[in-house]
Amino acid sequence: MLGHPEREGARGRRPVEVRGADTVVPDDGRRPVTIPRVLVEVERRDGGWAVEVRLPAGSGPPPVGYGVGAVTVTDVDGFPRQIPALPAGRRHQLGASAPEELVALCAGDAGAVCALLARITGRDLRAGDAELYGRWLFECLLAPAWPAILAAATRPADPGPRPGDGPAAHAVELALRWPADDLALGALVWEAMHDGEAPLVGHPRLLVALTRVVPAATPAPATIRRLPRVLFAAGSALEDAVIRPGAMFMGLMRGFDAEGLCVSRAMTNASLTELGDLCARFAPDVVHLVAHGDIAEGRAVLRLADAEEPAGFRYVDAEALTAALRQPAGMPTVVVLSACGSARPTGAAEGAELVDEARAAGRSIAAELTRRGVPVVVAMSGEVSEQASRMFTRGFVRAVQAGASVVGAAAVGRRAGLLHGDPPSRFLDWALPALFLAERVPPDLRVVDPAPAVALRRAAERLELRRAPMFIGHEAILAAAESLADPAPERCPGLVAAVAEGPIGGLGGSRLLREIGLRLLRVGHLPLLIGPFGDGGAPRDLRDLVVRVLQAAIMAADALGIAPPPLSTVGVDETCRRAAFVTPAALRGLDADSRFALLHTAVAEFAAATGPLNEHVLRRALGRDLAAFAAAAAAGLGEPFGVSSRVVVLGDEVHRWVGALRPLLTMLNRDGLGTPDRPVPVVVTASLLEDEGVVLRRLRDERAGQPGFLFPELTRMSPASAILGFQWVLLHPWQERYPQVYTAARSSSRVAIEKSLGELRGMPTAVRRELYLIANVLTFNGVFVAADDEGALRTYEERFR
Repeated sequence: MLGHPEREGARGRRPVEVRGADTVVPDDGRRPVTIPRVLVEVERRDGGWAVEVRLPAGSGPPPVGYGVGAVTVTDVDGFPRQIPALPAGRRHQLGASAPEELVALCAGDAGAVCALLARITGRDLRAGDAELYGRWLFECLLAPAWPAILAAATRPADPGPRPGDGPAAHAVELALRWPADDLALGALVWEAMHDGEAPLVGHPRLLVALTRVVPAATPAPATIRRLPRVLFAAGSALEDAVIRPGAMFMGLMRGFDAEGLCVSRAMTNASLTELGDLCARFAPDVVHLVAHGDIAEGRAVLRLADAEEPAGFRYVDAEALTAALRQPAGMPTVVVLSACGSARPTGAAEGAELVDEARAAGRSIAAELTRRGVPVVVAMSGEVSEQASRMFTRGFVRAVQAGASVVGAAAVGRRAGLLHGDPPSRFLDWALPALFLAERVPPDLRVVDPAPAVALRRAAERLELRRAPMFIGHEAILAAAESLADPAPERCPGLVAAVAEGPIGGLGGSRLLREIGLRLLRVGHLPLLIGPFGDGGAPRDLRDLVVRVLQAAIMAADALGIAPPPLSTVGVDETCRRAAFVTPAALRGLDADSRFALLHTAVAEFAAATGPLNEHVLRRALGRDLAAFAAAAAAGLGEPFGVSSRVVVLGDEVHRWVGALRPLLTMLNRDGLGTPDRPVPVVVTASLLEDEGVVLRRLRDERAGQPGFLFPELTRMSPASAILGFQWVLLHPWQERYPQVYTAARSSSRVAIEKSLGELRGMPTAVRRELYLIANVLTFNGVFVAADDEGALRTYEERFR
């Protein structure tokens, strides 16, 4: 666990359990809130459907049952399609004041239905079309049971418990369940249902979560009690215009990564084989896949890269995708699909007698993945420009981060977006994100226990590794740095030097080192950040550098809550008397506070000493001490720390280390500062032009391409990486003076955006001010739209506290 149990009394620090607890308790002491489930069961009967609505246990009324008619129309593609309609015996429920268009839709008027569906498909909705569509679906599926649902969900809370305890009053989950091969029902956007007062998922009087429950034997997953592993994958380049909306959703999801609350991997232009290989090696808990959705031979498919195909891609259906996602330990817990049509079924004509293979061909990819073993699937078909769609995603991500119910958090996010500002627009994007659950998954599922991530995040903050905004760019350097965490010592490089041919200012080198350190910490290694330094603050000589490294190691041990090991390095200077107080024998039996005090005193004495230092002896002692810190972390902490944990030294702008860089490079070999079985790699940033950069340039010329030495170039971001990355930063406000989210407007010119953001010349440090000046200009000109998502959530929380 992180923290010292024996030090709690000394410093009042409360140890944090890495492996987590069984429940998540809100900050105000309330028990976790659960949302009661109303199961809406639908099955085929007499040419239409039979509906049975089962209210929560103890709600009073028995199940409510009624019928729904079916009418066959010709869809926009010329195929016959069944749509729901009100049987003659139920049409009175509309009342005399119902709009004529609604009456026509509910009666199954082919002309009215086809015209509305054509406008929706063509994204050419008229004013009021979104409400009309939602009213039609509501009247057909839910209207007879709605009074009983309202009565059950808004019943007064029992007088005994405190507010918020147990099941939430004024909240309900509508769990829609029908056979996965019912293509007619699966093709409709039930999330848009409207009761005449408001969309159900944005209702002002009732928190409504809407989920699609898939009949499947998929078991409920266990709560993840470690840092979750998240894979971000794209089936083409993220700058591809076709998947740009999905790339923006990936930017929202990467907030999960930026918070330091997961271990992530990312891949673009992913082929099916590459996706499968990475899933087998990385074993992700969450997979976010961005791809272009399509239809091939009656099947819903995704396009994934394939260099061997003439078109450069291949079609991948749910069966092939499932095989790629499957790991030795099973399927991911959550799959998020940012692909058009991923929640919508397709296939042969409705109502025909189909063999099993044909039925499977028509199912949506989301439903089929759930049937084949993925417990939770989120299909994102809207655009990030819609605030409600963004807030749905934020709610989902925060639910996973905080250990809350994914059903409840997604409902709150979507409702907050709909209730803030103007009512739903003429577009249905806000309703298109859909949450699919296997029927055995409970609605109060906690995907992740947040305690391990919170503990590591606090440690990262103490080590000054976690900084805002989210990190962007330098993909090649990050890829090179991944080998630092390789469990096999022989594959770990001794030196990774990110070098700039010219001046280093503005390239984000310091932020890059922090990002590398944060990623290493999350996978169980001890990063020691040396720098950044102001003028005159860089290490002056070898002794000064060793002192900085030892101080960083002691600080890391304190931040992580491990008892510090003995130090042999200070004894290399024979004039240091305090070296005798930090030997294994001297420290045996002492509590952590006493150990830290002795180590700090010994290092301070070593820093002030002037005795001779033998570089070879010093290197072996320092490597031995740093390996001991890694071993202490492995012995005293839970996952992700273990036998493969190692110390990694991170040096910022080492060209400024005049007097210290040369002896450092002299001590380095292919194992860094360590040994073949216990490497201590070193990562540095430097300009090859300034100060001592010429020394590093000579080393690069000698060692480039040799085992254990990597010299990726530190330069500006590429235009494609910068344009996408800057837009991702704009999705996550991080400065008080710029509280809004900026996104591309629907009618915006991609050329205008790229030209404007190109003015920043790919400099990562432009995120501090220049990026927001351009974003405000683009907003003024209607190219961007701005919204205060966090303000909307605060307004929602204050209104419905």
